[in-house]
Amino acid sequence: MPQRAASHKAKRLDGRRSEVRGTARERLLDAAERLLSDRGYQGASVDLVNAEAGVSKGAFYHHFSSKEELFLGLLEDRFDRRARGLMAITERASAEQATAAEVSRGFAQMVDEHRRLVLLMNEFWALAVRDPTLRDRWVRRQEALRRDLTAALEARHRTTGLPLSIPAWRLATAIIALADGLAMDRVAEPENVPAELLGEMLDLLYDGLAYRAQAGGSAEA
Repeated sequence: MPQRAASHKAKRLDGRRSEVRGTARERLLDAAERLLSDRGYQGASVDLVNAEAGVSKGAFYHHFSSKEELFLGLLEDRFDRRARGLMAITERASAEQATAAEVSRGFAQMVDEHRRLVLLMNEFWALAVRDPTLRDRWVRRQEALRRDLTAALEARHRTTGLPLSIPAWRLATAIIALADGLAMDRVAEPENVPAELLGEMLDLLYDGLAYRAQAGGSAEA
């Protein structure tokens, strides 16, 4: 009997529920996506996330140093990693292979699967522009995405032989802003933001670059 009681106490101190599955990090990310969406970034505490995930506070701080780090980890896991996969399609495609439609479908699927996270990103952005600490982390995330997309665009244009008439980093900045805006609108009014729309806009950008190249335009530093 004492041995059973000790075992029960150990489980209670560990903070895990018997019905949860997956690693502590996965459970924390799943719980964060649910709670942050329901309560908002400011309304969901670390303690609430731990309770929802069924893990101890120690388990939380083993994986994340703060709620901010948890949220950014959620973005990396659910959005940024997949976005980089879409960038890789463009970066590695042959010159004859069109990529915009495939990228557009993948982007729409990502938004549809994580609609709540799109809302959270916008809430976090609104907080970040007012808080220097949050803003610094947000800017670093954006810079990393911009850097990776810039490299993908430069690789694509080397493959196709089409010269860039605008610096690749500026083009990357515009594409990310376009994707962010379309994600917001697809959540709000999906009937007006079909899955192929991003691809159509990317094709228009490419056509514009091709026209500039024929007209003798060149990239500015």
